[in-house]
Amino acid sequence: MDRRTFISLSALLPFFGMKNLIGCMEKKLDHSSLIKKLVRDPRKIVDLNTSLQYRIISEQGTMMSDGFKVPGLADGMGSFLVDDKIVLVRNHEIVPAHGIDKGPFQNPKIQIKRLGKMHYDNNAVGGTTNIVLNKNSKDVIKEYLSLSGTHQNCAGGTTPWGTWLTCEENLSVNEIEQISHGYVFEVDPKNPSICDPIPLKKMGRFNHEAVAFDNFKNAYLTEDRSDGLIYKFVPKNPNSLRDGDLFALKINDINDSRNWSGTQAQLNKSYLGSWVKIEDFDPREDTMRKEGMVKGATPFARPEGIIANTEAIYICCTSGGPIKKGQIWKIKPTLSKKLSVELWYEVQDDSSLNMPDNITIAPWGDLIVCEDNSDINRLWGINGKGKPYLIAQNSYSNSEFAGVCFSPIDNTMFVNIQSNGLTLLIDGKWDQVRA
Repeated sequence: MDRRTFISLSALLPFFGMKNLIGCMEKKLDHSSLIKKLVRDPRKIVDLNTSLQYRIISEQGTMMSDGFKVPGLADGMGSFLVDDKIVLVRNHEIVPAHGIDKGPFQNPKIQIKRLGKMHYDNNAVGGTTNIVLNKNSKDVIKEYLSLSGTHQNCAGGTTPWGTWLTCEENLSVNEIEQISHGYVFEVDPKNPSICDPIPLKKMGRFNHEAVAFDNFKNAYLTEDRSDGLIYKFVPKNPNSLRDGDLFALKINDINDSRNWSGTQAQLNKSYLGSWVKIEDFDPREDTMRKEGMVKGATPFARPEGIIANTEAIYICCTSGGPIKKGQIWKIKPTLSKKLSVELWYEVQDDSSLNMPDNITIAPWGDLIVCEDNSDINRLWGINGKGKPYLIAQNSYSNSEFAGVCFSPIDNTMFVNIQSNGLTLLIDGKWDQVRA
């Protein structure tokens, strides 16, 4: 574990133990006063808190160092310190329907052939790119394609050993080449070129969203479906994800966590949970969650963003709750099959967070939340006293913010504006933002 990660996790312990966060977020937020702290951007890219500034570090369509184009639809992203440089590993949520222009290839037939076996599927143009930055100036040194030929790489997560897991939110099959999608792939930020695309099939084939790890190096995975499950992968080797067992979460007294009709899940109530074994980890059809639910696993409303500290796992269910605007669930990991599960936060009206998706932890211990809705999308912080503060607002398109993460050595934030095809660096006086 690096120094920043240790500091972040340590700082977050009192934050996540505070019940007053829930009480604060349940109150009607005065958006008008918070929005007044934003500066309208004359470039029409992003409105920021008055104490912050941004810089574009990558833009869709520009040429990368390896001769490929920067792909579009940037989503999940991780930050790493490699050889005294900062490396961002960035997902691209591209499917063939988006068109060739969204992908990295100017001449797909020639360039894909050039990649050979390093391109997973000839019919796919998704994957990941790496951005290498000077650790002090944050100037871009190079950009390059780091995973190629996958489908709809949505979110992911960092491993305890310093790699990036990129997740496919798509179960397409290339019938001609007999290549399936719906897997997790591992990208090593230390690799200066493209990675060998090896699907981690034991982690399951389903509509993957994101991954987080507990203290025992077990992986927790979210499934972006309206009846998605929360999974746990227990590796046989603690430093490898090639083999292991897959389980789905069951809340013993709740057969439906979503609270769409009636209220089965009570806020701030601890429920006993357990894990049911998934036998068919690589189904041909989209049936994994069906196997889980037959065995008693509990469905959730679009489980997406996931983050962990030393105490618990926190999961954003983007369309959960009575108005379908979001929930955050809390799981306390154990070595046994029994565990505590809690509905930690639920959106009660339109004045609070609107469909939380990507989440991360700031170096100073606050929770950072990206919204993903069809209206105005914002980037929020929530401090250790339960006070929300507005970081940014996309007032010029309905694109979501995605991939929010921080430099491994300081308080610099990196975030994508997905549909705009931009990766931004944001910094400034964070103590004033939080005031």
